[in-house]
Amino acid sequence: MENGYFFHMFANGADSQNFISSLSDFYAAFNLIGVCAANSPVKVISFSIEETHPHLLLFGQSDDCISFMDMYRWSMIRHIVESRGDSDNVHLNFHLAKVDSREYLQNVAIYTVIQPTKDGKRYMPYNYPWGTCSLYFKSEGTVPVWQSWPDGTYHATEMVGNMSRRTRNALLFSKKPVPDDWLFCNGFLLPSNYIDVQRFEEIFGSPNSFRVFLGNSSRKDDIVISKMARTAGVALEDYEANRICSAECQTKFGVLSARWLNPEQRLNLAHRIRRIHHLSIRQIAKFCRIPKKELEKYFK
Repeated sequence: MENGYFFHMFANGADSQNFISSLSDFYAAFNLIGVCAANSPVKVISFSIEETHPHLLLFGQSDDCISFMDMYRWSMIRHIVESRGDSDNVHLNFHLAKVDSREYLQNVAIYTVIQPTKDGKRYMPYNYPWGTCSLYFKSEGTVPVWQSWPDGTYHATEMVGNMSRRTRNALLFSKKPVPDDWLFCNGFLLPSNYIDVQRFEEIFGSPNSFRVFLGNSSRKDDIVISKMARTAGVALEDYEANRICSAECQTKFGVLSARWLNPEQRLNLAHRIRRIHHLSIRQIAKFCRIPKKELEKYFK
């Protein structure tokens, strides 16, 4: 890819349960992404923030994306310690998963903006204030969600350069500089200052394609989840592995379980799951209904 690669930046939510514990934490997690973008050559394509972890899609060179990730991690840790008195047992172990295909790029781009809705929050993705979904394929004259949230009234923007240093640092949760012409509104450092909207829209090509992907299937989510698990070195729980096997079984053979497949089909399914999802041999043997010792002959 020209001048860089796409990377999915994420943290293990189980390790960072107290990542967000207040409204101030949400603002810090949100605005510090912009601070890091202003101090890095990395392009931020999309993101969403939840109580336990954020998801970001980045574009840049590998070393630059690693530096961006480390900058954000330490900025958030500093905020947590300063605002709570200690680390509050928050373990921010971020990871980067390199995007290696256009299909996966579309899956992970949607994943980074749709997760709050999938996790049960009562928002449509484009109305969620702690993510960037509302920036893409919007009609001219649309009022950004950050300029009318939370009381439904319109709020004017203010340039960073017109603020006192003390006010600016308090709103940024950082002393790092950002351009004077960047805009704040309602306490938000507006993502329109730095999000690469054009690059995100090029991933899908049209509003209709984007709309279709917003209805992302559980199978496509499973592909992203399994790659995150491999990147973080985390083994999937059996129920997650079973869900992946069932989805692949239905996609390839039209049935929900390997119990309905003949031995050749089961082996074919096992190879596919191993190649795409890298599940353990034990899990593949269990859910593809193949004796583990027999399967080990093929996966040496």
